Amino acid sequence: MNKGERTKNYIIEQSSSLFNMQGYKTTSISDIMNATGLKKGGIYNHFENKESLAEASFLHSMNTLKEHYIHAVSEKNTAYEQFDEFINVFNTLLHDQIIRGGCPLMNAAIEADDSMIEFEDTIKDGFDGLILLIANIIQYGQVRNEINKDIHPDEMAVFILSSLEGSLALNRLNRDKKYLDMIIKQLKKMLF
Repeated sequence: MNKGERTKNYIIEQSSSLFNMQGYKTTSISDIMNATGLKKGGIYNHFENKESLAEASFLHSMNTLKEHYIHAVSEKNTAYEQFDEFINVFNTLLHDQIIRGGCPLMNAAIEADDSMIEFEDTIKDGFDGLILLIANIIQYGQVRNEINKDIHPDEMAVFILSSLEGSLALNRLNRDKKYLDMIIKQLKKMLF
């Protein structure tokens, strides 16, 4: 990797947290300049505009989270263990362990609902990927007779993700993990 690529990656890494915590519309180039120590020309040398940097930063956050989910789930043999590992990774969003500012998908989706974000399709793709991962865990559990075959994997995956994201929002708002704990307990009862 040459110096230019390293600089571009550095800008993306530093700005991804800012965008996720402050929002894609409200994070300014000045904020990014302060976080990176670069001048405006140094940033625009690597990105056409703020929107292209915002999308690259979102993709960085999304792919970081996706890699953690896939790695955690692939290490386990049973659907219960896979679901439990998925939940463990999701729990990191509450404490800013992998990504600062909460779930980048939910944050971007909420912002996209209120204003035009250039990369809405990328946000939708991110949610689709998570839904698919959860549905695959359910299907795997059904094949292994761990999960009831009457459960529709895609519908349940949407329900699970919506429940988790909603409880994460309540937890972060109230600074209390009880909401996520309640949802996880109920989801496990429904599945297993």
